[in-house]
Amino acid sequence: MTDASALTLYVDAYWCSPFDYSCYVALREKGLEFNTTRAIIRSGVGFPLPYRDRTLVARVPALSHGDFWLTESMAVVEYLEEAFPAPEWPRLWPLELRARARARQIVSFVRSELGALRRERGSDFIVYPSSKPLPPLGRAAREEADELIEVTGRLLATGEVRGWPMASADLAFALLRLLRTGEPVPAEIAAFVAEVCARPSVRDFLAHERPPNPPDDGR
Repeated sequence: MTDASALTLYVDAYWCSPFDYSCYVALREKGLEFNTTRAIIRSGVGFPLPYRDRTLVARVPALSHGDFWLTESMAVVEYLEEAFPAPEWPRLWPLELRARARARQIVSFVRSELGALRRERGSDFIVYPSSKPLPPLGRAAREEADELIEVTGRLLATGEVRGWPMASADLAFALLRLLRTGEPVPAEIAAFVAEVCARPSVRDFLAHERPPNPPDDGR
């Protein structure tokens, strides 16, 4: 059995990165005790050499588990699922092969696609509401927003996304880019996001203490 002690998650100090969010949600959904360490990460600012040596590639989020260090959020999530397996700890992914593959497809879609939408509605807008009206989405971002809404509608109709923390949490975070910047979203999708945001793991990340002003380089 893997020792559940000595877990530390290293995150960006602004608590608005979707990658930090996924790792935090995974740890909370597993019911694990862990510490967090924050760092101000800006373009062009290097990481301390000991951090680079331990993590192999200097990135946040990073997880330390005893003397083992790991970066890249999906690697962290998968490590937690395998290091703390069911039934002793809750599952992050479905047990059945095809359902698990679909859940991972959803996570991959919202993390690696939707590039124009992510650029125009950075994740900092989710926790740092804009004081000024935002410009309308550009053509590519609008198409991606519509695709996200359409895909979510189909997933809700089939029930594939419900009940699995990583798929529902990552999908809801992507939808918050729309909901918290005033973009129209169907009522059933808004209700789904509200349901996910009520989970303690998601709620606590979104409400976490953070610097008063957003990062000046976007997220």
